Amino acid sequence: MRTKTPPPLKNVPPVIIPGIPVAPRRSPGPSRDLTLVLGALPQESELVHWALSGRKAGRLLGFPYATGRIGKRRVVVADTGIGKTNATMITALFVSHFKPREVVMTGTASRINPAMRNGDVIAGAVTCNHDMGSLNADCTMDYFGSEGPLRDTSPIVYPAAPRLLAAARRAIRSHVTEMASQHAPTYTPRVRVGRITSGDVFGVPPRRIADIRGKLRPDLKEMESGSVAQVCWYLRTPFICIRSGSNRTQHSPDNDYRKLSPFASRQAALFTVSLVRELGAKA
Repeated sequence: MRTKTPPPLKNVPPVIIPGIPVAPRRSPGPSRDLTLVLGALPQESELVHWALSGRKAGRLLGFPYATGRIGKRRVVVADTGIGKTNATMITALFVSHFKPREVVMTGTASRINPAMRNGDVIAGAVTCNHDMGSLNADCTMDYFGSEGPLRDTSPIVYPAAPRLLAAARRAIRSHVTEMASQHAPTYTPRVRVGRITSGDVFGVPPRRIADIRGKLRPDLKEMESGSVAQVCWYLRTPFICIRSGSNRTQHSPDNDYRKLSPFASRQAALFTVSLVRELGAKA
């Protein structure tokens, strides 16, 4: 029996263009009048669940979520699990199913900006990925945009939706944080607009930290929101990330993370509730 010879490949390997591409603005797609709030872990979403009135539990293909209202806003709350792959999976599934008007990511992050304190909150003017590129022997990264699903160049930097960033700025003016009384001296955590970066690395060495700071200028570093932003951008769903600083960015963060993340989780979740209330007030 004669077999056919496969034809030559028509598609050539992608061309790598160095740089840090920024996502251009896209118009939102069709949506429903609700907000999807995502946390990586139950610790990060617990107080958002607490704030829901008329809370009901549900499952989407086996993945749990809750629905209810915060102020005038209908809300769906779900956890993604840790890391970019888990965050991508849950975000794509829930955005496709619920078609939310916006997605808000809440949770903790390490403090890569030395000026950040435990419990300080950042509303991400941009969310970006710090591990897309070629890693050099000295732990520096040569960044480039990868070929995307539309034969485009997937960005590395994703600006927050202007409408959501404006709502965050309004919420900042009236939001009251909890006192950081577990620290000496005590202080009042600050909430402000800033920059957040993501990647699938929990602890990183000092040279890598310096490289990320120098090239991306983030305030906080975590493991999910860059992927969530990327999914939302491709699915034309407005997105903003709210994160609070736990441990400093360091090579072995586990004990510091476990000690400091509960307070950070509370501050991020409480500001997320304030933001959702503001979104409902302006709907």
